[in-house]
Amino acid sequence: MDFIIAIGGLITGIGLIINVFNTRIKYGWFTHYQSKSRLLNYVSLLLIIIGLIIIIGKAYLNGQLN
Repeated sequence: MDFIIAIGGLITGIGLIINVFNTRIKYGWFTHYQSKSRLLNYVSLLLIIIGLIIIIGKAYLNGQLN
């Protein structure tokens, strides 16, 4: 595995972990998921997007994606 793709996966994983621990469940007629901190939600989504861009961009440049 390429080192840069592994770094992108690590960044994406950190974003997912932040997003999981930032989620609060609100029970009612339907189950709603809310974030505890809006800033952490934006940071986690930004990390996920950056990580996926790194992974897909590097794989594309390596010729792994047709």
